[in-house]
Amino acid sequence: VDRDGGAVHVSIPRDCMAVQVGECVQIVTGGEFVATPHCVRGCRPGRTGGRQIARVSCPCFVDTHPSFEIRMPEGASRDEVLARGLSSKVPPLGERWEEGQTFGDFLGASFRRYYDWSLAKTEPPEKRAKTADRKS
Repeated sequence: VDRDGGAVHVSIPRDCMAVQVGECVQIVTGGEFVATPHCVRGCRPGRTGGRQIARVSCPCFVDTHPSFEIRMPEGASRDEVLARGLSSKVPPLGERWEEGQTFGDFLGASFRRYYDWSLAKTEPPEKRAKTADRKS
């Protein structure tokens, strides 16, 4: 996804490996590495001469202990970290991360925010109201 929210096709050379970093890496590097929303599409027959080609993906999520404090490097600011990864494709990082927060708390806040955010985008207003009533 580019800075304007558009999809970007990325070609990875045969002798290379792509590594997608997440928001925790964005925080602990002070925004030097930026988490980007991504999606992977399978091969389309129109691009493969009509042949069906399998797409293989092997994600490996590396997490830290839930009590690990997610800290910015000395000299980095929250505003700098948040300004680096702006996208309308995901709930804003600033709504889920607070300085001094542990990885476990960040993960919990992110799950809750993503759930609420996805419901707001997909459910009709009357169903969202019922869901909100059940939470209170």
